[in-house]
Amino acid sequence: MSTRTVEITVRFGNTEKTITGNADEAIRELLLFFSKIYPQLELISRVSLSVDLEDILKASEGIIALTPEGIAITADTSHLKDRELIMLHLAKTKVGHMLGKCEKDALHLNDLIVAAKSKTGTVAGRLSEMCSEGIAERLTKGEYRATTSGLHYFIKSIVPKLKSSGGKIS
Repeated sequence: MSTRTVEITVRFGNTEKTITGNADEAIRELLLFFSKIYPQLELISRVSLSVDLEDILKASEGIIALTPEGIAITADTSHLKDRELIMLHLAKTKVGHMLGKCEKDALHLNDLIVAAKSKTGTVAGRLSEMCSEGIAERLTKGEYRATTSGLHYFIKSIVPKLKSSGGKIS
């Protein structure tokens, strides 16, 4: 009976290890490798902020919906402040992009003015504040997108407001 050779290459930061051997030896070496760097991984995971598609979809249930035309807002947004409405639309666009329903993950200032039903100066001012806070970023002149911090803010601060209002658009 011949033993099959397994080769595993693991990279973590500047550390790389290639493990070669039979399956049992390779697994043992892999576990040893992780046991040595695990404290670093655990520390990094404690200070890392990430929002994946599953997180935002679960949080957004009943707020945004996937339609054949794209992403639609299904919650009553009439009680949201300008910056919350802007972040909702930036988050919606980011989700649409992640799902392949939007070509870009950013919106132009004019689109945000229409979406927020507000004046140019008001939307531009809120976007400037949001960029300073790191919850939105300016890509090109007049184009903005939600940052990871912005998506986290959306999930923790805006989603609860939308869900507590209970209002659905009919």
